[in-house]
Amino acid sequence: MHTRFCHLFSAPFARHVGAVAAGIAGLTLVPVEAVAQQSPQQKPMATEHTSSLGVKFVPIPGTMVMFAEYETRVSDYESFVKDATYAWSYKPHFAQGPDHPAVGVNLQDAIAFCNWLTNKERAAGAIDSNQSYRLPTNEEWDAAINLMRARKADATLDEKVQDERIYPWGLKWPPPVRVGNYAAAEIPGYEDDYEYTAPVGKFPATKEGIYDLAGNVWEWVWDRKVQALPVGGLRGGSWAYFRPECLTSAYRYEVPAELRAPTIGFRCVFEDRRRTATLMAQAEAKKVEEAKKRGAEMAKDDVDPKELEAMRAKLKQTTGAVPNVAKLAPAEKGKAFTNSLGMEFVPLGERGLLAGKFETRLQDFNTYVKETEVVWDKKPAFLSQDTQPVVAVSWLQALDFCEWLTNKDRAAGLIPATARYRLPTDAEWSTMADMPAETGADPVARHLGNKLHYPWGNDAWPPPPSSVNIDSEKAPPYRDSFSYPAPVGSFAPNGLGFHDLGGNASEWCADPWPGAPDERVVRGGSWLSSDKTLLLSSARVHVQKGGSRTDVGFRCVIEF
Repeated sequence: MHTRFCHLFSAPFARHVGAVAAGIAGLTLVPVEAVAQQSPQQKPMATEHTSSLGVKFVPIPGTMVMFAEYETRVSDYESFVKDATYAWSYKPHFAQGPDHPAVGVNLQDAIAFCNWLTNKERAAGAIDSNQSYRLPTNEEWDAAINLMRARKADATLDEKVQDERIYPWGLKWPPPVRVGNYAAAEIPGYEDDYEYTAPVGKFPATKEGIYDLAGNVWEWVWDRKVQALPVGGLRGGSWAYFRPECLTSAYRYEVPAELRAPTIGFRCVFEDRRRTATLMAQAEAKKVEEAKKRGAEMAKDDVDPKELEAMRAKLKQTTGAVPNVAKLAPAEKGKAFTNSLGMEFVPLGERGLLAGKFETRLQDFNTYVKETEVVWDKKPAFLSQDTQPVVAVSWLQALDFCEWLTNKDRAAGLIPATARYRLPTDAEWSTMADMPAETGADPVARHLGNKLHYPWGNDAWPPPPSSVNIDSEKAPPYRDSFSYPAPVGSFAPNGLGFHDLGGNASEWCADPWPGAPDERVVRGGSWLSSDKTLLLSSARVHVQKGGSRTDVGFRCVIEF
C-alpha cells in the first residue's frame, strides 16, 4: 500500500485479523435525478426531518442541509442491500449489532445508499422531487464540527487559526475520558469502553444533536466533481485512531474511493432545494441590507462624492470588451499584449515574461467553462459580474484554464508554439508587487520577511483612501465602496502597471507549500481581508490545491 494511505490502519488494528476487501468492480453510479419517481404532491419546506429508517436530520448553522444525527447503522445498510438487491459480502473481523455504524463501505457504496433512500422515499410520497439524501461536502462537515471558517462569514483571523488547532472536544490533548470512540489503548490515560465500533449515540452529541462526528468510524465526504471517483475524502477519525494531528476537527484525509475498511462508514445529509433557495435569498437580502447601511455610513464620512460616483459607475460595468482576434498582434517578449479574451499583459522582469495586468475575470473563466463544458459547481453565493475577478476556483482548475488558453491562443496564432500560459511563481508574484529583494530559500522562509511593504506603498497603514478593496468595515478608518469583489482595474495600478495585487482576490501561485505537497502558495489580500499583517506584500498563506475559497482567484503569466 502506498505510504500516503498506510496510516489508515493504526497499531491496534494491526493486532487484529482482518483485511481490506476489494472494491466492487464495474459499479455504475446513476444520478438520483435520472431515476427518481416524483411525488405528485409537493411537500412543504421542512425545518427538521426524519427518514423512513427512523433517523432524525437536524439543521446545521453555516449550511443549507440537515445532518443525520447518527452514522448510517448496520440495520439501515442491511435494509438497502436487501431492498436494492445490492451485491454485498463484506464482513468485519469483529461482531456488530444492528445499531453499530456500517463499515467496509466505499465511496460508491455510500453514494448508492443515498440514491436508494432518495428514490425509495420519493416513490412512497414521503419526500418530493426537491428533496434528496446525499453525502456531505467538506465545507458542510466543517460546519457540523463547529469550525468557525464554515459557521461565520466574518470569522476573525484568530478564529481561523484556532480552527486548525482545535479538536472536537477543545484545544487540549489528550481528550477527556469518554468523549468519543478512539484507540484508547494508544492514548495515555484515555478510556472509552469500546475495543471496536460502538453503538451509535453512546458519546456526547454536538450542540445541534449530532452524534459520533468524532471517532467510531471515518465518514465519507464528497465534493462532487465531473471526473470519476479515483479518490475520496474521510473526516472524523475512528475507533482505531490515536494520532493527535489526525483527530483535529479540520483534518481531511484523502484515500482511494474504492477503499473498504473496518474503520470506514458514512452518514447522510438531507437537502431540500426550496429550503436552500429560501436560505440563500435570506442571506443575500441580509448582505444587501448591510451593504446599504455601510453605504449610508460612508455618505456621512469625508469621502469625495465624485470619487464615490466614479467607483459606482465602474461597478455598473458588467462586461468587458472582447477583441476582434484578427486585429490582434501576436505576443512578443518585452511588449504589451492583449489576448483573444481581452486579457492584458505587460512585460515582467528580465526573462521576457508577460504578466497579467489584472486578475482573471469571471467572463474569462466563463468562456473556458462554456467551451470545455466542464462543470463549475463551486460558484460563490453572492451575485457576480463579468468584470469582477473569478473566485472560488481551485489551483487545479486555474491550471486547466491556463492549459486551455494556451491551446486556444496557439491555434489563433497569438502566441508561439513554444509559449504557454501558467500561474506565476511565488518569486514572480513578488516581482509584480514591486517588492524589494527577498531573502529566504522558499515561501515559508520569505513569509512576512518584509514588514513594511504593502501593495499600495511602503509602510502605508491604513491604506490611502479608495486604494484597495478590503473588508473596510473591520479596518477603520479606511473605506472603500465595495461589499464584494470589485471589477478588475477599479483601483490604481502599482508602479509596474499591475492592479489589485493587494485586496479584491487573493491569488494562486505555482509553488507547493514546503512540507505540504498537496497545498499551494496563495498571495495578496482579498475583499475579505482586514488584518494589517496579512495584507503585507510578504504575507503568504497555503491552501489545498483541490480546494476553493470565495476570496481566492488567480492571474496568468505568459512564458516564452
